[in-house]
Amino acid sequence: MNSKRRNFIRSIFEYNRIEIRDVDAGEDPFLYSTKNHGPGYVDVKGGVGVDEFFEPALDLLADIVVRDQVPLDLVIGMMTGGALPGYRLKQHLQERLGKRIVYIYQRGARKEGGHGELDTGDRNNPFITDKCCGLVVEELVNFAGTTTTGVLYERKKGRIVDHAACILFYKNPVAIERLKTNNITLHWAVTLPEVLDFGLREEAITQRQFDQYKAFLKNPKVWNMNRGYQFFG
Repeated sequence: MNSKRRNFIRSIFEYNRIEIRDVDAGEDPFLYSTKNHGPGYVDVKGGVGVDEFFEPALDLLADIVVRDQVPLDLVIGMMTGGALPGYRLKQHLQERLGKRIVYIYQRGARKEGGHGELDTGDRNNPFITDKCCGLVVEELVNFAGTTTTGVLYERKKGRIVDHAACILFYKNPVAIERLKTNNITLHWAVTLPEVLDFGLREEAITQRQFDQYKAFLKNPKVWNMNRGYQFFG
């Protein structure tokens, strides 16, 4: 692990971006946007107000996207959490790659009113061409539901979107399978298992917290069902 990644993971704990609840001792679990439950949450989205957290995160993610040679003309920030990270990533990539990269953002499917489109920034935009290559951006990917929805919508618009990026990837098996099924290659700055390993090693979390979160990551469906919660795949 290079120093950039290690320092960013350290900042997750330094700026209190992670919370782990002792669900097995009676604490309420987190309810994710997927309606599934889990023992912890990493508030990457809330870190937008802390430059010392936010800026290194996007600098690191830009390193990854450039390293992986992602074909790129367009960045699509998801309004669920990727709008500001997506815009900042676009700025980094435009500077590093020395070419124009267009930024748009995609609103939720439940949007009411408006012109019936989910994207903002693409109408009458002469710099968006047919068959342009796009990158969908989220702040984190847990079950990959929103990421997949975003990619599929852009494909329907006729764009080539085979890649997505996030600051933090939970790396649970549900997400991995969903991304594979939809032919989406995900690029991330750090993974939750890496964060947990660091936290345990640096004594920022307890062995009990580590074990509970790792049990969830190993099989979110079993974790939910064993505790009496319906699982939404």
